[in-house]
Amino acid sequence: MKDHDLDHILSEEEILPSSGFTASVMDAVRREAAAPPSIPFPWKRALPGLVAAGFTLTLILVVSVLHPDSLIGSPSQAPAWMARLGKNLASSEGRMLTVALLVTLLSVVVPLRIALRRG
Repeated sequence: MKDHDLDHILSEEEILPSSGFTASVMDAVRREAAAPPSIPFPWKRALPGLVAAGFTLTLILVVSVLHPDSLIGSPSQAPAWMARLGKNLASSEGRMLTVALLVTLLSVVVPLRIALRRG
């Protein structure tokens, strides 16, 4: 089928909306126009807490990678899961995981901040 054939088929019959379609659309538009605006999320109040939480998490990750024994004193004083976590984060895989988490965090936070400044 070519464009000419399609144009010919579509031009044969005029397409009209159903009888109540226009009225129902206009009613919906009027209802939306009359509705009060939604309450925006208070980003200005939540942002300091989110920044503090992100900073704390980043600081804990960096310290645990650079100095895994400094958080718990010695591995013998920590529960077994904390000692394993410290050893795993000190390994090269742990460092790569930390870098991946930080890159992910930055790739979420930076566009969000840009979008919030424009909005």
